[in-house]
Order: sequence, then structure tokens, then C-alpha cells
Amino acid sequence: MYEAYEWYEQNLIRMQSSRYILEPYSGRSSRHSCPNCGKTKEFTRYVDTRTGEQLPEQVGRCNRVDKCAYHYTPKQYFSDNRLKPEKAKVYIPESRSPRSVSYIHNKTFIASLTKYDENNLVKYLNLLFDAETVNHLINIYKIGTSRRYNGGTTIFWQIDTLDRLRTGKLIKYNENGHRIKGKNNWVHSVLNIDKFVLKQCLFGEHLLKYSPGQKVGIVESEKTAIILQAKVPELVWLATGGADGLNVDKVKPLQGRDVMLFPDASENGRIFQKWKSKADQFGFGISDYLEQYANDEQKSNGVDIADFLM
Repeated sequence: MYEAYEWYEQNLIRMQSSRYILEPYSGRSSRHSCPNCGKTKEFTRYVDTRTGEQLPEQVGRCNRVDKCAYHYTPKQYFSDNRLKPEKAKVYIPESRSPRSVSYIHNKTFIASLTKYDENNLVKYLNLLFDAETVNHLINIYKIGTSRRYNGGTTIFWQIDTLDRLRTGKLIKYNENGHRIKGKNNWVHSVLNIDKFVLKQCLFGEHLLKYSPGQKVGIVESEKTAIILQAKVPELVWLATGGADGLNVDKVKPLQGRDVMLFPDASENGRIFQKWKSKADQFGFGISDYLEQYANDEQKSNGVDIADFLM
């Protein structure tokens, strides 16, 4: 069944004549985590046939058409962000020096640090912790609020150790702390910044400079990192923002640190094995707690360590 679906997908891609197509299947590494349902290796991103580059990570289609059916097209992306796609033309590569990394203006960041009474994630945190703890979490992680998606949307700012704003991830939650399907974006995309050069960092990276000798815990979800900072303050909690979010550049600020990875539960231990490989590569420790104690249903649902502690 799966092979038949991939055959159909590849033939569909060949028939497309537009500049932006679904990434052809070239093995499991060409499939990603769905931004809507969170399933790994089930999301196909769109690529620019002229440059070979992928569109923003939320632009694509979930292969789980019966359970998720997420499909965010390039047309919708350009429309939502008031961008106008260029017409396809012959592309001749040029030798160019790498462009400098771009950053978000501080004014945008400061303007987001408000309206916490409307922020649905903050409302959820208030159900879990006392006001002093919630205010502390808001302050240290610099949680932002956006008017997008009818307001109350959370902004997870990616701030590096030099306090530079790499970007911000917008996610809309309901008041019970669950993500709302299709309500996610990036600050640099919403602002339509011309020629923005994105280089992401770990969520919470800026906290490292305030705790030079403290052990570091890394999880996938930004929300999970925030909750665990309140539950297990002995560690500094950072988040990758996705199952595929660990790479050499992101872990450079962790050099010399005692780091422990806490992967989400998954069917057949896929995420654990992926993160175990990263742990071996970077010399990190890794927790197998969820592998030991999560049941099949919990693994299928992709629960994380915070779900077990709450």
C-alpha cells in the first residue's frame, strides 16, 4: 500500500509543470515531520525547481491523508504572506559568497511581549503553575504574543547566545494547550522580509550564558521545554522545534556542556534511534525513559516526557 502511494506521488510530481513541486521521494530522509499532526517521515515539502531549495518547512503535504490531510500549498503560502512568486525561467548558477545571517528587528520582538491574558499557551500554563512561576517562564523564554490567527497566538523566539533574534515560530494553541491544525508560521515569513537569510538556533539558547555550569536537557517541543523548566529546574531546557532539528551548527554553543536528550515516544522507536545517533555523534547522553514506559498507544500518539510528568 505504501509503495503504491509513493509510486502515485512520484508520478504526480512528474506531471507537474509548475516551478514549485512536491519533493520527489529519494528515501525516508526526504520525508519530514508533519507540522500539523507531528508524525515523522510522513511530510513532503515543496521545492523550488529553479533553485533546488525547499520552501519554508510548513509548506507541504502530510501523507496521512485519512488521519491528518494537512496540505499547505505554495499558492496559499504566497497569498498568506502577500508574496508574489516569480515566473519560472532558465536558471544559470552563479558563484556567490554566502550571505550573512539575517535577524529580526528588536522593535518587533518588544512589541510581542504583551497581551498574555489573550495568549492561549499562557492561559494553559496558568492552569499548571502559580502566577509567579508562569511570569518567570514568560520572562526567561521571552514568550511572545501575535495577533495572527485571530489573536492569542504564541511566538517562540529563537534567541542566540549574543541575544540576536534569529526568527520566531508562531503556533496557535487552544486553552488546553493543544496545537490548532494549520495555525503556524514564522515571523520572518509573516513580515515578508526581503532576502531574509535564516539560520535557526535552539529555542532557549540564550539561557546558556546565564548558567555556565548547569546541565542541559533538550526536547523537541518548545512548549515541553517551558513546562520542564518549571518541573525540573535543575536543568536548562532547550528545544529543537522538530524531530530533525539537531545539527552541527545548532549544537556548537553546547560545547563542553553536559547534555541529555529526551526524544519523544514513537512507533518502533524511530525517534529514539534517530536521536541516539545524534547523541553518539555529539557526545550527549540520551534518556530511554519513554522507550521503557510508554505503551503502544502513547508511542503512536508521540507523547513526550512532559506528558508523563504532568
